[in-house]
Amino acid sequence: MPQPTIRAAIRKSSGYTLVELIVVIILLGIVGLFTFNYVGFGTRIYIDTTGREQLVSQSRFAVERLSRELRNAVPRSIRVNELDAQRCIEFIPIITSSNYLQIPRPGPTSNADFIAVEPIRAAEAAGNSLYVYATNQNFLYGNSELRRKTIDVVSFDTPEPGLVVFEYSASPSFFPTDSPARRYYVGGSPVSWCYNEVANRLERYRNYGLLATQLSHSQLLAAASYEIMAVDLVNDLTAPDELPFRVFEATLQRNNLVEIDWRFRRGSSNESLQLLHEVHAPNVP
Repeated sequence: MPQPTIRAAIRKSSGYTLVELIVVIILLGIVGLFTFNYVGFGTRIYIDTTGREQLVSQSRFAVERLSRELRNAVPRSIRVNELDAQRCIEFIPIITSSNYLQIPRPGPTSNADFIAVEPIRAAEAAGNSLYVYATNQNFLYGNSELRRKTIDVVSFDTPEPGLVVFEYSASPSFFPTDSPARRYYVGGSPVSWCYNEVANRLERYRNYGLLATQLSHSQLLAAASYEIMAVDLVNDLTAPDELPFRVFEATLQRNNLVEIDWRFRRGSSNESLQLLHEVHAPNVP
């Protein structure tokens, strides 16, 4: 058998040449670059999609939460302050409500007991406001106690099981008129939702008390604590068509109507989202 030559042996054990190594490195670099760009592109798509979904989700949560609260507001208590660019909407939440059997009226019955069907959450009524046919904001928020009384004591199963007596020390002690549906409402402390255009967020204020004049956002910011309900709002308050809240009074054809108009934009994107929603307040005095 012939023996291999010296040149063949050297060629067999010499490995790759420098040129071959450089070509391989260049090819690997090109493949790695395209792979990295592909993975990075996919990552950017994921981040962008996640951010968009988060923006939509938080906006839906905020509008659904506010809609539910507005539908549970004491009738005619929803208001906005036009002098504050309508950046805040205020309302009185209903704690409980039901029908009454007897209320004190002017004349011989002015000192009669307020007897009502026991409502759900009746135990929470003490210390809150009792409303009967409060048809305007002066009756709801004003200093007059004509159609709003502060409940001191709730007596259960009086004068018989299933009924309650609301005791209060107000002047006058009577209500000037009946509710057509003989209905009453117990309302809590007012709540305000405000658009903070400086921080680009939506804030919810509470526990600041019942006031005849609606507080501005700056006054609420200084007087009450708040919760952040949404971020990335970009409504332009100088544009009449971008005011965040509008309230339309009840008419013979419909109840109170609230229009919510929120504009969102993510900080890292020029994408905008407009959320236009109407809420019908079903409760009536």
